[in-house]
Amino acid sequence: VLPLAVAGRAYAAKPRRAADAGATTEGFTGDASLGAHAAVHGLLYGCAVNMNALGADAAYAALVREQCRIVVAENAMKWGALRPSAEGFNFDQADALVAFAESNRMKIRGHNLVWHQNNPKWFDATATKENARGLLVTHIETVAGRYAGRMHSWDVVNEAIHVEDGRADGLRNSVWLRLVGEDYIELAFKTAREADPQALLTYNDYGIEPETHAGEQKREAVIEMLRRMVARRVPVDAVGVQSHIAAAV
Repeated sequence: VLPLAVAGRAYAAKPRRAADAGATTEGFTGDASLGAHAAVHGLLYGCAVNMNALGADAAYAALVREQCRIVVAENAMKWGALRPSAEGFNFDQADALVAFAESNRMKIRGHNLVWHQNNPKWFDATATKENARGLLVTHIETVAGRYAGRMHSWDVVNEAIHVEDGRADGLRNSVWLRLVGEDYIELAFKTAREADPQALLTYNDYGIEPETHAGEQKREAVIEMLRRMVARRVPVDAVGVQSHIAAAV
């Protein structure tokens, strides 16, 4: 058994806007809220927050405020949102989410510091084998360092396993693997720990819980990667099971 904790055991969902759903939360707030029901069982309930909706839709903001004990940025903390240029950062939406959460006594989960998708437009033309390591370290130091001591947890590396790419270790043939090398995951976690010693550091992935052949293969690859990380004393605290669940209609 890997010595890993579940990061707050937080459930995340994308809430429908109350106005669009035609629903009311009357009678389901306070001690009757989803956050309160989860807390009885030692769980944190929360959701991914769309910052445009949070700022423009009062009903949406009220729903998040009433129901959640933890929030995570839907897109506001990804590279594409934070990095308008290779030299600059834009923290407007990320800061707004942190301020909203703190003013409502919610915990905050950062998502994410390293991913193969949602990179800014300048990235492909700028990132090379010579500078990618520096770009990665600078990004994590700047972003995780900005919110150090204020975050419940970070998804440090997101979706690094893709068995279909055919590598023996199951690693995804991502831009970070190609430019930095196999140790980019270890580098990311160690840099994040130095930038924020308090936050839980999470490896996050999808498709690891199904009882299917594909699910079993991916689960084994993730576990083996985590075993290697633990053996090398990489500071990984938790695993995020990014379940893509849809209700039958």
